[in-house]
Amino acid sequence: MSVEIPAHTVNATPFVARLVEAGHRVLWYCDPAFHAHARRHGAEPLSPSRAAPTAVRFDGLRDIRAAFARAFVGEAARRCGDLRGVIEAEGVDVVLTDALAFGAGMSAESCGVAWASFGDGPLHYAERDTPPFGTGLPYVTGWPWDLRNVVVSAVTRLVFAGSARRLARARRACGLSPLRGSVLTANLSPMLHLHGATPGFEYPRRRLPAQVRWVGALRPVGAPWQPPPWWTERADRPVVLVSQGTIRDDPTELLVPTLRGLADLDVTVLATTGSAGVEAVRDACGGTMPENAIVVPFAPYDAVLPDVDVFVTNGGWTGVTLALAHGVPLVHAGVTEEKADIGARVMYSGTGVVLRTSRPTATQVHRAVTAVLGDSPYRAAAARLAEEMAGHDAGREGADLLVRLVREGSVPPH
Repeated sequence: MSVEIPAHTVNATPFVARLVEAGHRVLWYCDPAFHAHARRHGAEPLSPSRAAPTAVRFDGLRDIRAAFARAFVGEAARRCGDLRGVIEAEGVDVVLTDALAFGAGMSAESCGVAWASFGDGPLHYAERDTPPFGTGLPYVTGWPWDLRNVVVSAVTRLVFAGSARRLARARRACGLSPLRGSVLTANLSPMLHLHGATPGFEYPRRRLPAQVRWVGALRPVGAPWQPPPWWTERADRPVVLVSQGTIRDDPTELLVPTLRGLADLDVTVLATTGSAGVEAVRDACGGTMPENAIVVPFAPYDAVLPDVDVFVTNGGWTGVTLALAHGVPLVHAGVTEEKADIGARVMYSGTGVVLRTSRPTATQVHRAVTAVLGDSPYRAAAARLAEEMAGHDAGREGADLLVRLVREGSVPPH
């Protein structure tokens, strides 16, 4: 089960592909826009009984609170009803859900089958010495920072109180017992949670739940990429990749400042436009692109990152962790959605420069990229993360753990 946000759907693919490869039947409950993707990887797509809310914004804590209440928690009862029927009709053995698809775990719970979750963002589990999710606060221990975390955690509970009440009503409607704990962790399975990272990119955790498994970056599964001429014929100089991700479509946020800020630098800039489109970027640049720029709608991260020296990113989890899996240091710009929390982890891990804005100036980008290029401490830190992630294959580990959960009823402690 995955929510309608593109990255959250695509990030389930490694698990799906490995389960199908091992001969298991996979039913994928997802928005019809992703049905072709599900079939391409051997899954049988299932449609929700109705479309989820659209035009969900994530530009601040208020937007995140509204999205949780309306699009995520607000759809829990409907998803539970849909999936409960599927579980009973198809004899489902285990349910796997992304952390935002509230209702999937409830359906498994109500049918008495095993369920697991996967995480493609910062861990939501709260601890006294860890800044709570959604705040973007840096990790600092000791007095008075622990008190800060306690106070901010209390405020966070108030912010998400409406979502907690909605979830309580949804659980009652599905015949389940009242919610225990935070609404932010209610859709993280108590049986098995597969987290798309490694400990080096997360704050120290003293009481990490036993069911959490680190599986490394959620690397995409797709057909082999045939490099086009613009990639194989690029100049022999450092490569800077820049991306705004899949849902930010205003090229003036990050793409244009990067293209302008690096126009006079001896680098090749590869800009992927996503939903913004090449022509929109060209228009925003005044009708012409810098001579050192290659601007394309899409380039597969896993294919190009081995040749990239710096990744300028708006801070999405998938791009950040894939870059680190390749040892590529970061220039992180982005404070919307959960990106401020991700930026705080970039800062904590020492893997890049964090600009703390979604709209940096060309000068800010230039200075940051210059600081990261070369033999910088950021590159050394990214290399350490790459070494840590190299021991993981998220798809295979996740598939093996899911099978073990079904056969043995539990997984061994981490």
